[in-house]
Amino acid sequence: MKNKFYQYIQNLQDTIVAGLEKVDGVAKFREDIWERPEGGGGRTRVLENGPEGSGVFEKGGVNISAVHGKLPEAMQKMFNV
Repeated sequence: MKNKFYQYIQNLQDTIVAGLEKVDGVAKFREDIWERPEGGGGRTRVLENGPEGSGVFEKGGVNISAVHGKLPEAMQKMFNV
């Protein structure tokens, strides 16, 4: 179920990015895929500095992450787990 949900979120990010690029008409998102050593990772997409005087957006981001690992003791207490 976790993988299915993450795939849904990735597809949603793709849809949002495509829509924003279409609205802007000029700038394209750049992608950075990252991993977290303690578990998980994500995909960062940033749009910035389109050609001077064109496009709609100056800067924007559409980011997703799925991180996992041991919950610190302070947070365990805070969430009562």
